[in-house]
Amino acid sequence: MKRTLLASLLSVVSVTAMAASYQNESSLNFSWGDVVQADLQQWEFSHRYFLTPVQGNVAAPLAESAFLSRNSNVFGDYVRGTQKEDGIKLSSSSWRLGGEYMDSSHDFYVGFEFESINRSSTKSALTQLGYFFDSDWLVTFDIDHTRPDSAGTRTEFGFSTKKLMRLPTGDHLNVEASYRDLRSTSRNAYSFGGDYYFGKELSVGLFYDWTSKNIVSTAQDSFTVRGQWFPMNNLAVRASVSFDSFETGEDLYTVGASYRF
Repeated sequence: MKRTLLASLLSVVSVTAMAASYQNESSLNFSWGDVVQADLQQWEFSHRYFLTPVQGNVAAPLAESAFLSRNSNVFGDYVRGTQKEDGIKLSSSSWRLGGEYMDSSHDFYVGFEFESINRSSTKSALTQLGYFFDSDWLVTFDIDHTRPDSAGTRTEFGFSTKKLMRLPTGDHLNVEASYRDLRSTSRNAYSFGGDYYFGKELSVGLFYDWTSKNIVSTAQDSFTVRGQWFPMNNLAVRASVSFDSFETGEDLYTVGASYRF
């Protein structure tokens, strides 16, 4: 009886691990760091539902399956954080809803997300209108509309791009870049970096974010090193560290995992 039960469990795990398609993806991340002299801890739970099942690409990285097959989706995030200083603990939370529309039958892309901070009137909405110049190259025009707490609204514009390249070695390189006009500070925000995929399961990435009045003179910057590994086709674990993170001004560490089904 015990052998039969064990065999059944191993069979279920094996079938799940080898599953080539999925329609849901749930993620849980934990971040920690310092804000001036306060300790920051933050939990983030997110779920993404794909309107059609995502079919795995045999030759492409597992992390890029939905991007390459252009699966439309909707998602929701919930973030809960605490800051502790001198024995005083403050809590905050926020949520985000959004979705992406894209399809393999055409090259157009539309993305939207809305974010709200609880117990605050701060709201923000991001709209992205894009076009696939190639099957693995997307460029978007970004519109970010924000209403800060006890302040007027502002709208900022920018561009983003993502390109997945297959290398002669059979590995892949994901390159991303973005630009945004920060109207409230008379500065511009830039981001550039990429992930190197060692086969389908493992990736290591390096990203650089900075703000300046022009591309050369840096007013504020941050480096992020990140990695992700799929021990099974439907399970991913990840870790990252941001040095001088924009969010905290200090180093910010994150670990997390995702499950697809």
